[in-house]
Amino acid sequence: MNIFRKVTWETLKKNRVRTIVTIIGIILSTSMFTAVTTSISSIRAYMIESCMYQKGDYHGAYLNLPADEMNDFVQDEEVESAAFAQNIGYAAIGSQNAYKPYLFVMGADELFLDRMPVHLTSGRLPDNSNEIILPDHLFSNGCVEYHIGDTLTLQLGDRYYGDEKLDQSSGYWPEEEESPGETLEIRETRTYTVTGFYKRPDFEYHESPGYTAITLWDSSRPTETAAAYFRLTHPQTARLFASTLEGTTSLNTSLLRYEGAFGSESMQTVLYLMGAVLISLIMFGSVSLIYNAFSISVSERTKQFGLLSSVGATRRQIRQMVLEEAFDVSIVGIPLGIISGILGIGITFHELPDKWAILYLENLTYCLQM
Repeated sequence: MNIFRKVTWETLKKNRVRTIVTIIGIILSTSMFTAVTTSISSIRAYMIESCMYQKGDYHGAYLNLPADEMNDFVQDEEVESAAFAQNIGYAAIGSQNAYKPYLFVMGADELFLDRMPVHLTSGRLPDNSNEIILPDHLFSNGCVEYHIGDTLTLQLGDRYYGDEKLDQSSGYWPEEEESPGETLEIRETRTYTVTGFYKRPDFEYHESPGYTAITLWDSSRPTETAAAYFRLTHPQTARLFASTLEGTTSLNTSLLRYEGAFGSESMQTVLYLMGAVLISLIMFGSVSLIYNAFSISVSERTKQFGLLSSVGATRRQIRQMVLEEAFDVSIVGIPLGIISGILGIGITFHELPDKWAILYLENLTYCLQM
């Protein structure tokens, strides 16, 4: 240890109160900085996970992808991965909802069940293509009641309005005086066993005329079209990529915003701007506090610096002493501040009642979307 470092250590020990106050100031500043950045990271992660739970882990949907193009689609360099579901068909179900008269049967693959918001309320998922799960709102909205273990025999077919084939994105076309309405052309009859019920899925549009029932993908039956729910290698290209697809497409805009794919529309950008404002305020206060502490230190040590200069110490060596003092208090204060910030915000989130924490985050998410 050289003489200048030894003098710095002795000065810090001699002025214990000022040294401790300076370290506490560094701890507070660092902990506030850490708490803000950790909070922003936690809020962003919550919004993404919540969106994936409610809407599904996908960037876009291609609802009527020709089955013979599935392999080419998933091998596209723009597509990271894709979950598929067979569009098996529609069946009249005796619904009391005049604008939702059908049951729409999808045959899902394993990735679909894992990635999409299929949340059971009772029973279990189907184990094969002869089993099926039904949505809760089939009873609450359509007044059609089934129970686990019941057998459904469905006459499945396709919807047409004139010569146009309709899908789930097209609302029901009733027969009217000026219009013949849509027709259901039956293709086959299939029997399923009900194994469970699940919450109304977000991938079923409100205007969709069919309650979405899910079975497993049946590779033995011919498939004309499938719904592809895909994630992209570069989410920023989602709109451009969707515009190149021929057919009905949609984007999971909420997830894309939270992941920062839409630039100025990104919730990530809004969060980072909020964080930048808070961090700027913290840095302003921190710099003022620490600057004042070191100004006092330098003022008190003016005589010491003069003595050192008189015995040959250069300005560079004196400056190095001040920097070493800053380093010594920082090497203690910064790690403790980081630990304190992470523990503090962790305890805060943990101690908040779940319902208040969820309400706070949901309200914040709503405000960011406005």
